[in-house]
Formats: sequence, structure tokens, C-alpha cells
Amino acid sequence: MVRKKQVPKGTKVLDAVWAFKWKRDIKTQRVYKHKARLNVHGGQQQYGINYFDTCAPVVTWPLVWIGLILSLLHGWHMRQIDFVMAYPHADIKHNLYMKLPAGIETNCSDDEEYVLKLRKNIYSQKQARQIWYTHLKDGLVSCGFIMLEVDECVFYRGKTMFL
Repeated sequence: MVRKKQVPKGTKVLDAVWAFKWKRDIKTQRVYKHKARLNVHGGQQQYGINYFDTCAPVVTWPLVWIGLILSLLHGWHMRQIDFVMAYPHADIKHNLYMKLPAGIETNCSDDEEYVLKLRKNIYSQKQARQIWYTHLKDGLVSCGFIMLEVDECVFYRGKTMFL
């Protein structure tokens, strides 16, 4: 949290947006879980000012099929991984500021206005998926995985393949 006057001039402070979701039982349609996630209002971002690159590669279905066939032929172990809250694991390398979300107040004694300086990736940014992909790729490469030349989403190390 920083004072709003510490935000560099010309930097847009983005709105905070709450996203609410209900989880329902498939059979009874009864709500059994309420979820809330804090997002940044990505629609307020401007290209060239608070984001530059938004693309992130996606694995193609033919390569998924080839990967499954190769693992069956060679007896490789297959496993599916779900990265829970994946985006917030990655650090942001640029300055991004967000207003305090509705319902959150500071207990500071001064009358200054405060904003949040984001250090981690957050959902709804235009560049969120690209930041996550770069974080994942760097982590895999640091563990000795090699990226396949024909597809940026396939990494391998010995008998282990990561799609």
C-alpha cells in the first residue's frame, strides 16, 4: 500500500473489481460454496502505457494426442496438474497500481488517500496470461526441461513431458 501522491505522474490507477461466483451441486442445484476473487479492471489498461504484450502460447490438440501416444508406446508416466490460483504465483516486472477495493478501509491516522502497488500477477490484467506463461517457462527451464522447437507449450526432460 502506498500513498496516492507517490504514484508517478501520468500513471493510471486502475479500479479494483470483485468477481463473485457460486458453486452449485449438480443434482440439486443447491449453492454449497460462495467464492470471491479480487481482480483489476483490465478494461482501463491502455496498450503501450500499462501493458505491452498479451499473447501466451496454447498447446495444440495434435501435440496433446502425440504426447499421449508417445507416453503409451514408451511406458511413460502421465499426470495432470492443476495450478490453483496460477496467475498470482508470478511476479509483475512493471509498476501497476490499483485503487483499494470496495469495503476495504485503511486504519492510518492521516487523511491521505492510499492505493495498492501490485507485486504479484492478478486476474483480469490484459497481460496476466503472458506473465504466467513466462513464469512457468522460466521455472521449467531452471529445472532442466527443454522447450520443444516446434511448440512453445511442450517441455521435456528425459522421459518426462510437460504439455
